[in-house]
Amino acid sequence: FQGSLVVLGLYVCRDPKGERLIRHPFGTGAAQKLVWMRGIIGGAGFLLDYHCMSVLPLGDAITLMSLYPIVTIILARIFLGEEIKPMHVAVTVASVVGAVFIAQPTFLFGGGTGDAPTLGYITGLLGSLCLASILILIRKAGQVGVHTFQLLLSWALFGILFSLVFGPYEGTWSLPKDSTIWWYTFGVCAVGAGAHFMLNYAGRLAPAGLTSVVRASDIVWAYCFEIIIFAQQPNKFTWIGVVLVLGSLVAIGIEKVKGGRRVKLKTSPVKQRTSSLPSGDADVEDEQTNGTKSVRKRITNEGGVHHL
Repeated sequence: FQGSLVVLGLYVCRDPKGERLIRHPFGTGAAQKLVWMRGIIGGAGFLLDYHCMSVLPLGDAITLMSLYPIVTIILARIFLGEEIKPMHVAVTVASVVGAVFIAQPTFLFGGGTGDAPTLGYITGLLGSLCLASILILIRKAGQVGVHTFQLLLSWALFGILFSLVFGPYEGTWSLPKDSTIWWYTFGVCAVGAGAHFMLNYAGRLAPAGLTSVVRASDIVWAYCFEIIIFAQQPNKFTWIGVVLVLGSLVAIGIEKVKGGRRVKLKTSPVKQRTSSLPSGDADVEDEQTNGTKSVRKRITNEGGVHHL
């Protein structure tokens, strides 16, 4: 489903040279390597997360799959040179702890049967590592001009390939017989395609570390739907987790607003000065300061000709 929409987008959209993206769906030059890696790691991470959720208690699986923000900020520092500020560490830890309180895994809160397979926990950890790597690759691809649809096509192709190869090991395939299940399946495809597009689009533009924290807030919205649709009753740990995750988002928003103001102040003109010269000549001096560099212009009018 998503792949068909992506192919249509590649046909409609054009690159800066005016060529349709469908002519080079995986990018050009060095960017192709990033696109292929995004597809391979994305497809592998998809299978790892699916296996983790299929064999572990849901709380355990969600907790393991929510650890990727910690890995992301470390990888972003190594491969992208992104600065790790104390605030980044604080919101990342708060986001992960909040996810743990919401998911309430059995290995911390009890209530499990104790017979969950070790492989499920391993695949959950590897899935978090894959998602962190994906965010790094998306950000790097955005810096070299890769289009969102090119990233999505790579993921769709490798997701289908890995599903065909490894899917039979997860169980027997069969088509749904109930029309209601078909509608649910279509809903998952439609909402998932939109969410995946927004993740790849935003990941190209925003720092990978902060993107991972915002991405991790999905557990809050998922639990809100559980409360509304399935009448799930939250406990005190759930509310603590919600406050921690939402607090992380608010902190990121405040930091981005302050950062935008600092940039605006640095780029605004500091001083303009105008003086008059004798003999009817006009002398205009314009001094601008940007950061630590100062530029001065002197424009004179001599005989009707402007000189800089």
